[in-house]
Amino acid sequence: MDAAEAFSLISNAIDAGRAAHGYLVVGDVSGDARNLVDLVLEKLFPGGREQILSNSHPDVAILEPEGKKRIITVASMRSRIVEPMEKTSFSGGWKVGVVVGADRMNDNSANAFLKSLEEPTPKTIYFLLTDRPEAILPTIASRTQRVNLSIPSGMFEGELYDAVASAFAAKDSDALLQAYNEALEKEEDGDVALVRRSFYLTLLSFVRSMLLSGRLPDYLAYRNVELVEEAYRRSGKFISDEAVLSCLMDRLAFPKT
Repeated sequence: MDAAEAFSLISNAIDAGRAAHGYLVVGDVSGDARNLVDLVLEKLFPGGREQILSNSHPDVAILEPEGKKRIITVASMRSRIVEPMEKTSFSGGWKVGVVVGADRMNDNSANAFLKSLEEPTPKTIYFLLTDRPEAILPTIASRTQRVNLSIPSGMFEGELYDAVASAFAAKDSDALLQAYNEALEKEEDGDVALVRRSFYLTLLSFVRSMLLSGRLPDYLAYRNVELVEEAYRRSGKFISDEAVLSCLMDRLAFPKT
């Protein structure tokens, strides 16, 4: 299902007083999964949009992986999720905890979070966002309601994916740019934004395949995903595609041959 469909189901559950205390949202953690959470936050905290967008709302606790290895430590779990969520709601209503990349919890942080999930305070909802649900501690997964979101694929995925794989194998930024330009030429309506989105989704699909295959250490594979996401945010903003892709290739980690 897409984010709008998932939001409708969760919204109806909230209105009926039967919302789950925890939702395991499986999808693109920086795309539809996060969009779903934003929709729920806007419902629960009307008028707080600016604080939500700036991650400064007093009743919303958000935690993402940190450090070189991109993990969620027990210290950050306690200080940024467990302790804030135990406090009384500032607005007198709901409190929401969001763990982005929940599969990056280690055993200690997962166990620290588990207690909060097992004994939630009233009007508390947790959202765990992940694209690797198999890496979530089973005792946590069993205490959440799973929401499967469709992860979109690149519009030109078959042919473009092969071109991207070839460019990565050769560590060739020129080949990557050529694949992008060829995708642009095939777009009959000249919709550059659509091609750019499809292209970077295909890049994400490829770097995620390196994560799932184990060809790189997890922290390097996750870093690759973040670099592609960062490149997509920079693209089309007064920076040439050539410069963005060249910089990306210089910073990516590649499997040893």
